[in-house]
Amino acid sequence: MTRFKFIFEHFKKYRYIFISSVLASIIYAILGLLTSLIFSFVIDNLIQGLPVTNPFLSFFSELLGGIDYLSHNIWVVAIVLIIMYAIHALMMFYRYNGQAIFSEGLSLNIRNDLYDHLQKLPYAYHVRAKTGDLVQRCTSDVDTIRRFFAGQCLEIVVIIVSAISALYILFSININMALIASISLPIIFIYSYIFFCKVRKQFTLSDEAEGVMTTKIQESLSGVRVIKAFHRERYELDKFLTLSKNYQDVTYKMLSYLGWFWASSYLICLLGILSVIVFGVFSVQNNSLTIGNFTVFVTYQTTILYQLRQLGRILSDFGRLTVSLDRLIEIKNEKIEDLEDGLYPSLDGSIDFDHVSFHYDDDPDTEILKDINLHINKGDTVAIIGPTGSGKSSLIQLLDRLYEPTDGSISINGVDISSIAKKHLRKNIGIVLQEPFLFSKTIYENLRVSNANIDFRRIKEATSIACVHDVINEFEKGYDTIVGEKGITLSGGQKQRIAIARTLVNDCEILVFDDSLSAVDAQTDVNIRKALKTLEGDVTMLIITQRVLTAKDADYIVVMENGTITQVGKHEDLIKTDGFYSRINEIQNSIKEETINVN
Repeated sequence: MTRFKFIFEHFKKYRYIFISSVLASIIYAILGLLTSLIFSFVIDNLIQGLPVTNPFLSFFSELLGGIDYLSHNIWVVAIVLIIMYAIHALMMFYRYNGQAIFSEGLSLNIRNDLYDHLQKLPYAYHVRAKTGDLVQRCTSDVDTIRRFFAGQCLEIVVIIVSAISALYILFSININMALIASISLPIIFIYSYIFFCKVRKQFTLSDEAEGVMTTKIQESLSGVRVIKAFHRERYELDKFLTLSKNYQDVTYKMLSYLGWFWASSYLICLLGILSVIVFGVFSVQNNSLTIGNFTVFVTYQTTILYQLRQLGRILSDFGRLTVSLDRLIEIKNEKIEDLEDGLYPSLDGSIDFDHVSFHYDDDPDTEILKDINLHINKGDTVAIIGPTGSGKSSLIQLLDRLYEPTDGSISINGVDISSIAKKHLRKNIGIVLQEPFLFSKTIYENLRVSNANIDFRRIKEATSIACVHDVINEFEKGYDTIVGEKGITLSGGQKQRIAIARTLVNDCEILVFDDSLSAVDAQTDVNIRKALKTLEGDVTMLIITQRVLTAKDADYIVVMENGTITQVGKHEDLIKTDGFYSRINEIQNSIKEETINVN
């Protein structure tokens, strides 16, 4: 996607306001020049009585009654000037009002579109992306675009119209003086362009440094509990100070470029104005230039030079604009996840993993899953147990199509899930994660987050199965209790049970518990699993766990080690077979006995 296409896509709703604002800017620029020209007319033609040579001024004087009439009624010219100033002010208002409307509308559309796009990007993108950098792009970079269109965009129109119109008028007055006045114009423009090219890289470095710093802030705030627990405040502060200092250094270098530009360009402007004044004085003395036209030259020269000088600032802001656009386009160029296309079959059948292997795209040499073959019957409860890093969660991520297998296939009810619409698949596979995320809303709103139309009776049933209904009622406001950010006001077990209830309200055909009972006590674990067996219909359940107590009552147990399935069977059979399951069973039983003896 090109920068122009990106802007136009978000801009087209406001294009008529933009066009009218451009027209207002053109009128504003021309009126600003004509007022100076009329002042010269008063000085030269009405006061000194010199003949009118300028076609516009000749038309102007005839329109108002002629030179003789205006010489005795200068108040008429004063009224015309007042009217022109009023129109000038009106055009200024319309210009800035239009700028405000389309710049704010543009930034609103970009923010909304980016947020929508980020929501639709694949899980793999968000795993590798830096959250702080994404936040910075969606806030600071969008604001950079807003500020350019709110302040600098139409300023370019004013500068171009003013420069062209002024040069035309100056050359029509005195060619030699106009040539002298023109000498400094390309110098300041070329100087501004060189500065733009020089500073653009520094703007990029500044934005990137800000993104890294923002990421660190986000990471520290998210992990504040760990930082406090391990007394790492000083360490985290030192890391932040380093990143903050780097951002300061990079930005200071950028600002030093700006300072050098303003100082040096100011000197160029002053020299250009001085040259016009010097040659203008000699021309007046030689009677080749009138006093009124001399004031026009000085006024126009000052106006044009300072506007072209402003062009350097605008070009530098344009440099920041292009950097910000590129960073946003980079997000937009990421291919969104197709959630709609595919089959919508019944998913209440068996699950088959057929020679499934998987590795991450950025690490093809490390196999996470290796030739997995597994058949799960409809309505079965299957426990998956294994050491950390054995591939248990990766198996579930493939089932939910957060990732795609690198080899083999997965099917449900005989249908390859790669042909099933992801929206349909995820709607029918309910997953409760080990670290549940709760929104900063009421408990009731969190339970309805996936289905706003669910009734309270179904919510109560789900919370009862999750053994959390009574706990919620103990809160002062019950289901209307506000959950703090990320569920901070609840215990780990309470958060997990609410997350379980949130999944259960959807009546999914397949339920997956990804070590989601780890934060509840053993008795609550047993109670939840007993309650789950009361669910209507043949619900297939996959329970990833580290507890033998949680796995033992499953229809059968799958043991995974190093990305492969090493054992499959019932609890009674596996404890009699030498392997990981029997060893973990002995360890956990011995810990349980030691705990009982200590108590």
